[in-house]
Amino acid sequence: MPPHTKIRGIHSTALTKIALDGGYRVVDSSPHIRERFGLPADDTAPGLVIHDKNDRHGIVLMGEPERVTQFLTFLQENLADATLLQLESMEDSDSVVKAAVEFPGASKSKLDEVRSTICPTLARHHRLRIIDSHGLERFEQTLAGNPDAKERLDTEAFKEMILLPLEKSGLFKLEHIRPCGKPMRPRKGAIWDAQAPRMIFHRSFTQGRYDGLDLPIERGDYGLTEVEEGSWVVKHTYYSVTKQLKGEYYNINTPVEFYPYGARYLDLEIDVIRRPGEKPTLIDEEKLAILAKEGRISRELRSRALAVAEELLRSLQ
Repeated sequence: MPPHTKIRGIHSTALTKIALDGGYRVVDSSPHIRERFGLPADDTAPGLVIHDKNDRHGIVLMGEPERVTQFLTFLQENLADATLLQLESMEDSDSVVKAAVEFPGASKSKLDEVRSTICPTLARHHRLRIIDSHGLERFEQTLAGNPDAKERLDTEAFKEMILLPLEKSGLFKLEHIRPCGKPMRPRKGAIWDAQAPRMIFHRSFTQGRYDGLDLPIERGDYGLTEVEEGSWVVKHTYYSVTKQLKGEYYNINTPVEFYPYGARYLDLEIDVIRRPGEKPTLIDEEKLAILAKEGRISRELRSRALAVAEELLRSLQ
């Protein structure tokens, strides 16, 4: 039987809907949530507690190991790219664990859809809530009074709260989130071409090697990175100081999310590379398999990542 579950944070409306539909009893809800779902006041001690991660790009699950694992599996059945980042025992209790779960682009979109069945909700609601809660509230108040204007308001909010600040800055930061291991340093550069929902930014290099291509970085080398809202692929193209192509690197990832500072996605480990004059190659497939085997991602997400990579290989032949 599913445990009594307490849910707090910016995802609470959508997660409460998903949990109730899945047979979970949601307890100790906020007055706002009780009103939305017609829930009674219930202060039963929860067996599972859910709240936002510090960065609000996902949630933390706290409870007995079996209950946390059960809910994680339930989440991954409902949210395509929900990813387990970390699982650890609580310092003061071996019987309680804490799991950090990332909600990348596809998960946020699904949560937006679910929330929209309960109350007026813009596209990218959960992303905009992270960026500017007050700005989002202003748009959704307008939406509540004029539901037929949703498509226009979706476009205006995306432009006003994300695209215009990004283009005005002239700089682009790419947050490359890894499902395991140490976080990568953000990739930064100058915006080269901005034709939303697609942008290209320029990066300069000094030393090291090109990941995957197994080529040295030489003085004067530079790269162009192509990023598109919602894409499962980010393309990196590398050139010498004389503008000679050195190679192409296609990162397979969760759907790209634009932010006022750049973009964010979760790396799915596999990549496609192509050196000049050579056929494209799929690399690191075993790393993707490990993610699914460890339960960090669902098997469905593994299959989707492979399908994206294989389609890309065919298109590059």
